[in-house]
Amino acid sequence: MLFMAAIACATEKGAISPVGEAASSTEKTVEKADLKTEKPTEERRAAVSITEIPSPRIRARHILVSYADAKSVNEDVKRSESDARAFANELIQQLDAGQDFETLAKTHSDDGTGARGGDLGVFTLGVMNKAFEEATLALKVGERSAAIETPFGFHIIERLEVVEVHVAHILVQWEGLKRTTSERSQEEANERVQQALAELNSGSLFSDVAKKYSDGPAGIRGGDLGWFQQGQMVPQFDNAAFALTAGQTSGVVESPYGYHIIRRIE
Repeated sequence: MLFMAAIACATEKGAISPVGEAASSTEKTVEKADLKTEKPTEERRAAVSITEIPSPRIRARHILVSYADAKSVNEDVKRSESDARAFANELIQQLDAGQDFETLAKTHSDDGTGARGGDLGVFTLGVMNKAFEEATLALKVGERSAAIETPFGFHIIERLEVVEVHVAHILVQWEGLKRTTSERSQEEANERVQQALAELNSGSLFSDVAKKYSDGPAGIRGGDLGWFQQGQMVPQFDNAAFALTAGQTSGVVESPYGYHIIRRIE
């Protein structure tokens, strides 16, 4: 049984992570569709709902201590199952003594999440291995598990708070930016985004203005980007989005991808 029914990823250790890329870096573009290797058509994008998300939403981080006969996570791991169990319990003792979880995960976790302090991001029911899922659900936010065994080894799990926002944006780009086909100048882009902002301030619906002015695949669906976690978008966008309250719209925000007007939906 797969530990996580998601895309496995290669790690810096040369291993394959059973948890995939659940958490993302700030280098990701604000246009989520651009992350896919296959570019969907505008019709397919419009047909996909990105506002309905499964519940409950669960976030956790872990330290994985694997062993030689476990499912392939890191082929460099040579320890026995009993040694792995003992080491996992030793790490728990270090955590109990005040050692930092993130630091220990970066140093000792035998999968790709170690590089990001063991953070698995947000997931839903039926995604993780059953034993891992049940152990995580039994924890309150901030609580940490004993050593939990799965086919991949022994996991030390800490449940984290889910911090997400649902936003829409209007993106106006200019020639030379990342992932743009725009031929307008930056001055022309500024004039265009200011015109969009003026229409919003005069009472026009955000979705209508986004369809009229926004570049990129989100425009066709009224600028809706769906849900994302803190730290998932580029910093300029991320900071502005999380500073908004539900129903509030930002001014013009500049990022490496262009000018944005951001509306927090939830």
